[in-house]
Amino acid sequence: MKVKFYDSDPLLNDHVLMFAYAELSAEELSKTKFLPDNATSLTLFLNTDPTVTDYFTGNTINYRITFSGQHSVSVLYTPRENIRIINVDFLPWGAYSVFGKEQSALHNVTSDATELFPGLKKLLPDLEAHLNDAEYCVRVLETFLLSELQKRTKHTDERIIYSCNEIIRNNGKIPITELCRKAGISQSGLRNYFSEMIGVTPKLFGRITRFTAVQKFLGENPNVGWSDIVHQFDYFDQNHFIREFKQFTGAIPKNRRQWEALFDPLKKAVEDGFAADPEQMKRYRDASLYQILHYTPQNT
Repeated sequence: MKVKFYDSDPLLNDHVLMFAYAELSAEELSKTKFLPDNATSLTLFLNTDPTVTDYFTGNTINYRITFSGQHSVSVLYTPRENIRIINVDFLPWGAYSVFGKEQSALHNVTSDATELFPGLKKLLPDLEAHLNDAEYCVRVLETFLLSELQKRTKHTDERIIYSCNEIIRNNGKIPITELCRKAGISQSGLRNYFSEMIGVTPKLFGRITRFTAVQKFLGENPNVGWSDIVHQFDYFDQNHFIREFKQFTGAIPKNRRQWEALFDPLKKAVEDGFAADPEQMKRYRDASLYQILHYTPQNT
């Protein structure tokens, strides 16, 4: 398993969380469950055969470049060969800000990015001619995103960006009425604009944000118990948390082994020699590639 991060143009900093290269064996990817994390991503497959199959649905994805919208369900892919990818992770509003495409229709969908964003189709021959040069591909994608951003005449509503940040800052634990008051927007306006620009409702975004915060908390405090989670994150009771856990992961943690497998995503990477400076590690924890190292046995 290999991961490398790339700095991006400062003009993209308000929209793109990071560019990263990742290399996983077919076995690693087949045991890697991608959990909801409020991220959208553009992924370029650098390997010869980009075909992967969703273990849960049986759907096959064989696009050279994919776009994944906001997900509220887990995904587990089985590939035909080892996987090498360039991943562009967007901030929650970033894809809308760059492309201007309504995000609600992309909820729980992985699409052919060249059909969604025709400019990519023109770049495909150049990218496919340089699949062995990850940095070159990163720069081509970066230039493309900059050009798309510069075409935009309508900016993302600042009230929606503020609302996203407030939900994240409060780990999803902020009443919608309070959020509307702070953002200066009606509940119907927040719901409609939020769905258009982010891809899900504010309520679902908050639930996923809380669940992502639980993942991070457990990664840093692996010995905490059920009651600690329920109390720390304001779940009504243990059953409430288990229902959320099952909805977002497709599994119920019946024992500590399964629990740790789901919520200690850096463990296997560190064992395999992954190392990073503190700032890089923080960025990694906060990003969707956090989930690439999320080792999950298929029998959970």
